[in-house]
Formats: sequence, structure tokens, C-alpha cells
Amino acid sequence: MNNIKKYSQNPRKKKFRFLLDSAFAKPAIFKRLSRKANLSHIRHTYNLPRQAEDEQIYQLATQEKRIIITQDNDFKNWIKPNKAGVFIIPSYLSNQEIDDLLSNFISQKNPENFIGKIIKL
Repeated sequence: MNNIKKYSQNPRKKKFRFLLDSAFAKPAIFKRLSRKANLSHIRHTYNLPRQAEDEQIYQLATQEKRIIITQDNDFKNWIKPNKAGVFIIPSYLSNQEIDDLLSNFISQKNPENFIGKIIKL
């Protein structure tokens, strides 16, 4: 009886849900991150134009319960409690560096801790 695992004590870890801004490559490029998170892209997943307004992107992320990955500092103007979070990534990073940075950053973290927050990586 003592060898039986109680699954209710070890709830499944929630996956991060990210929305990549138009500046980023297709989600499939980020192989490590794709294994750790659910990735979507404003252009490749939702067919929004490259020039989609920040407000439209923020509303979509909130509706889809996603954290925006962007290089645009202007998203700080849209942050609201209990709405989408935003991770701002430096523009000089390669796709591989972005993949590594985000994969390492989210390890052992709970996505719910980033709701309505802006994080500069």
C-alpha cells in the first residue's frame, strides 16, 4: 500500500502558453521551447498582419491565456492585472539563443506567476 503513488499530490506541471510577436521565426524553429511550452505565432498561427497593433495582440493573448514574447518595449503600456503577461527579449539574440534563454528561464516556474506581469529577459 505504501508503494502506491498518489497522483493528486503530484499534479501535472502546467505548460507555458506563449504568443510569439511578428519579429520571431515560426514556432517550429524553437525546438527546446516547443517541448516545454505551447507556442503560437501572431502571423503563422493566427494570420494577423505583420503590422498588427499591440492592443490587438494583447487582447488575443489575453483571450487565449498566453504570454506574449516580443522585442517591443511598448507592450509595457498594455499590462493589466489578471490579463496576459509579456516577456521582452533583446533584439540581438539569435533564434538558438532565444530558444535557450526562454527554455532555461521557464524551467521549474509556474506560468500563473506571470499573469499580468512584464518581464525583461
